This record gives sequence, C-alpha cells and structure tokens, in this order.
Amino acid sequence: MLSIVVPHYNFINEALFIELEQQCLNLRLNFEIIIIDDASLPAQKSYLQQFKKAGFKIILLEKNIGRAAIRNLLATEASYPFLLFLDGDSHIINPNFIINYINFHHQNPNIDIICGLRNYPEKTKEEEALHHFYGTKQEMLAAKQAFHSNNFFIKKEVFKEVQFDEDLTHYGYEDVLFGLMAKAKGYTIRNLDNPVMHLQLKTNQEFITDTDDAVQNLAQLIKEPRYNHLLKEIPLVRHYLILQKTGLLSLLKNLKPFLRKSLAQEKPSYFTIKKLQLYKLLQLHHFLS
Repeated sequence: MLSIVVPHYNFINEALFIELEQQCLNLRLNFEIIIIDDASLPAQKSYLQQFKKAGFKIILLEKNIGRAAIRNLLATEASYPFLLFLDGDSHIINPNFIINYINFHHQNPNIDIICGLRNYPEKTKEEEALHHFYGTKQEMLAAKQAFHSNNFFIKKEVFKEVQFDEDLTHYGYEDVLFGLMAKAKGYTIRNLDNPVMHLQLKTNQEFITDTDDAVQNLAQLIKEPRYNHLLKEIPLVRHYLILQKTGLLSLLKNLKPFLRKSLAQEKPSYFTIKKLQLYKLLQLHHFLS
C-alpha cells in the first residue's frame, strides 16, 4: 500500500528508519522503505548496510544526481500506489505519524497531495542561528501556504504526471516549481498538521551559500519561457519584476557584500528577514544581468 521514499545524502540518521519501520509494522501495513543515497561519503552511508533486509530497498549511487533527479528515481523504484516522501535529515516526533497520513487520506480520498510540514528544534548552536531563525520565523509559516518536498504524501499516478524538473541540479526551488506545476495541472494540495523535525541545520555561511544556489536555480527557471506563467506566483519574482523596472536594484548592487557579512555575523533579529530578502533580490538581479 505505502512506499516510503527517502533521499539520503551525508547525514547519519539511523533513528529515522527504525521508527518508520516500527510504525508500519505496528499498523500491519503492506509497506516498503526505499532509501537512495546520492553518493555520500563512505563514512556517512556505511550504516545503511544494516537496513538491507525485508521491507527495505537500499540503493547506493556512485555519482551525485541532485535533489530533483533523486526524487524522480525514488518514485520510479516504488512498488505501491501511495508515496510518502521524507528528507533524510528528518526526525519523527509523533508516534502516530504514519497513521495520521493514512487516516487523512481515507477521509479525503480526492486530495492528491498532502503536505505534513516541518518543525525546528527549540534551540540550536550559535553558528547555526541564521538557519534556525529563518526556519522558525519564515519557512515554517511559508510551508503552510506552499508545497514543500521534505514531508509529503502523494498518489504515485499523480507524481508521474508532475515530477521534479531534473534540469535543476542544485539546491533550491525544485519543490516550489513542483507545487506550482501540480496546481496548474489541477491537482489538489492540502496541509496536514503532521510535521517532522528538521535536524540538519547549516552554519550561517553554509545557509548563505545554499541561498545563493537557490536564487541561481530561480534565475535559471525565469529564463525558461515555459515557466513564466507559474513563477509570477513566487513573491521574490513578483518583487524583482517590479523593482527591475525602476533601476533600483542596479543602484543597490554594491550593498551585497555588506548584507552577506551582516547575515553571517550578526545575531538574527526582525531586520534579518528584510536583509535576506534584499540580498536575494540583489543576487537574482546579478544572475539575470
């Protein structure tokens, strides 16, 4: 009945797979847990050998294929009609996590995609403060209004009709695009209060680098005429299109180094989100110039 599919990359998370297996066994489900490792370091994936047993399928890729392609591959490997996608750095915080999805689906069989959302730890290291602040103040709220790929339940037949764009090989916006394409095709997306905990927080510098990658991905999408009608639903794109006409972004481009240094070094505050938004706009302007 249920294929749980997990992209894995350089994060040891034995507890996740043990908990998923136990919940499925307790429910006496027909299930499989498919883990595809995207060419992690040997020390970060060797522990997966213990899960080469009944109920699991472990695939170790020799070459990294990226966030979009690996999710499409996971769906291809799945045997059952319903897919539950989870990021490999997730922590299950609810003993009823699996049954919550199943019950919601039974009560709402016409819903095509169910997003279970994500939480962040209450406290984090000082060097991870930017990611934690953005996650709790911005991302958790945005996730309630848009599709996110870290924790979602989908009919396999629907996934086949949408899929992730494999031209996006780096981090960022592949899930936003997936949600927009699904919506454009008429598929229904609903949120369910069934979050996982996001464990792998990045340092401030790593988070900014991920932001750069994400904005570069977005710039790549903007250059694709086939996506023009979809991308205008993204606030960052709408703001960019307005400001681009004024010439203001060209005047402010020299602020980028200051903003980057401030985001990396200062304690996050209310103004952090504003600085990050401006930084993204300036980066987008740079990649599209």
